[in-house]
Amino acid sequence: MNGAELISDLGGGGGGDLEQEALALIGTSARQASERLSFFRVAFGGAGSTADQSVADGAALAEPYLKARKIAFELECDADPKSVRPPVGGMKVALGFICTLCECLPRGGSISLGVTGAAAEEMVLKATGDGANLLPEVASALEEGADIANLTSRSVVAHIAAENARRFGMDFALEEALNALEIRLRTQR
Repeated sequence: MNGAELISDLGGGGGGDLEQEALALIGTSARQASERLSFFRVAFGGAGSTADQSVADGAALAEPYLKARKIAFELECDADPKSVRPPVGGMKVALGFICTLCECLPRGGSISLGVTGAAAEEMVLKATGDGANLLPEVASALEEGADIANLTSRSVVAHIAAENARRFGMDFALEEALNALEIRLRTQR
């Protein structure tokens, strides 16, 4: 039990409204930190390297992560997202590219995940927003054999997402348009 929960359970220290507001802020911060940690564990950590995650599981991680960054999220799936399971590492790769697209939305916007087929044969990530663009450092980090000495805090997530795609046998293609980016993920046959 953390200190905020203890204060709340014991009835507080008599601080009234200000104390309740502080406890609410602490609770919100703790929840957001937990959501970010869950997202990063799957996108870049040891979790997510299996096929045990459905598209619904991935969306449940992406939505609060993006909301905290003031980016809207939409899931478009032609089947029940709870029953659609991408191939091994598929959700890890998709979440890694969602994180990459966040770096391409300097003024916020929206990211959608479109999934085709019962085994997520194709996943399409679309980022739209005012000023959405692919930074040169992010573009070079996506290339196979990118020099890791040149990675920055903005490009390292792109590099890891691209390496994970290659590791799990997924092809990816990126298209850029005015205020929009699209990444197509397909499992190699």
